[in-house]
Amino acid sequence: MTIMRIAFEAKRFFESGTGFGTYSRTLVGDLARYFPENRYFLFAPESERNMAMVSRAHSTEIDRVVSHTSVRVVSPPSKGKIYWKLIGARKALREHQIDLYHGLTQQIPRSIRRTKIPKILSIQDLIYRHFPDLFPGERLNFIDQQLRKACAISDHIVAISQSTKSDLIKFFSIAPSKISVIYPACDRRYRIQLPTSRQEKIKNKYQLPDRYLLYVGSITQRKNLLTIVKAMKFIPTKERIPLVVIGQQTPYTHSVLTYAEQNGLSEFLIFPKNVTTQDLPAIYQGSRIFLYTSLYEGFGIPVLEALASGVPVITSNTSALPEAAGPDSHLIEPLSAEQTADSIMQITWERNLREEMINNGYLYCQQFENSEVTKLIFSLYNTLLSRE
Repeated sequence: MTIMRIAFEAKRFFESGTGFGTYSRTLVGDLARYFPENRYFLFAPESERNMAMVSRAHSTEIDRVVSHTSVRVVSPPSKGKIYWKLIGARKALREHQIDLYHGLTQQIPRSIRRTKIPKILSIQDLIYRHFPDLFPGERLNFIDQQLRKACAISDHIVAISQSTKSDLIKFFSIAPSKISVIYPACDRRYRIQLPTSRQEKIKNKYQLPDRYLLYVGSITQRKNLLTIVKAMKFIPTKERIPLVVIGQQTPYTHSVLTYAEQNGLSEFLIFPKNVTTQDLPAIYQGSRIFLYTSLYEGFGIPVLEALASGVPVITSNTSALPEAAGPDSHLIEPLSAEQTADSIMQITWERNLREEMINNGYLYCQQFENSEVTKLIFSLYNTLLSRE
């Protein structure tokens, strides 16, 4: 059996706690788990000192992947970043006899672009094309130019949803045959049903109520948490269920808290602190409904985590979210507080509907099972290398 030697652009693997980082860590970890005979090299454009600092932020998740004997981190020396960008990265590709390079987070570094090694590029989304106002101060023309170049020099593109593939064709005129849709997987831990005693222990740890709604994700304008809070105004006070919000707070959080305070809803908002990734499955499984009314997503991994955890989902009817959520989740207009409230009340009151959503949602999410997703990625690697 021929051993593949795959290099990955891994900046976000180490730096990001959500989105790009989650996708990168899950994919590389699954490749190491299901295809351990190969060798996987994480090309991280940081000095060893900075890498150590980044690693502490998400040390458990990072260590879980890099502890595989088939995974190795490759980074420049502490004073060699410019050399790395100009020559070092290409030299490292030769030294490690890399067969294929995979840009995990919409990037093919300039130092790699001129190499003859086959290149794959994963694209999560083109959100900036749809909502440029959500990126104040960013050089969107430059971002667009760099992404176009990365797509052009790549031998093949992985879009994480049909929605993203459609955007690539629409905005960049990329041939459909150059793009494969391979959905992401979520971490396997969410598929393991935890005993009630474990769920209760985690609830007590974070002082969560017995019954609660759940939101997990960045707290930004695009994620649209404010509409979920506004929905509570349409639910009779005696029937309101607290909303547990898990995510890094941002300036947008202030808008949410201000609205809640002005409308007598503060007591129904809970922001647990320092929630670990290891405890998230229990928090998902202990919730009544998962809400994710984002304005736009390339996929929406938290939706998949909720389905795998056996939780009914209310999400937006836009972008890739219907692909992630499936036909039995409640799909709503993301800015409609009334629709959000109606769905919450319907799922809360109708026990048969809730059970049907849980069962069918879990069946739907099996197509995103880790081993199946990893096989598709591995098959794509084989196809590209067979052309050489």
